[in-house]
Amino acid sequence: MGGETLGQRLACIRGKRGLSQVDLAALTGLRVQNISRLETESREHVRSDTLLRLAQALDCSADYLLGLTDDLRPRPRRTRATPAASP
Repeated sequence: MGGETLGQRLACIRGKRGLSQVDLAALTGLRVQNISRLETESREHVRSDTLLRLAQALDCSADYLLGLTDDLRPRPRRTRATPAASP
């Protein structure tokens, strides 16, 4: 894994997707200021729902943004098995 920070990865993938911070804010419902703070690392913590919104808007995995993998692809959602009806 590359060793980049969340802010570096966020800025990089946002640029690859051709999005400005304003564009990303509109897609996620976050404030531009919050995105800027994450990218410049002046914010130490990120809420899980914020991370999820960013990953969904950027079509990447939260694991990628966190630096846990270099694979950009989001994991497919698993569906829960529905219990069979009793006779």
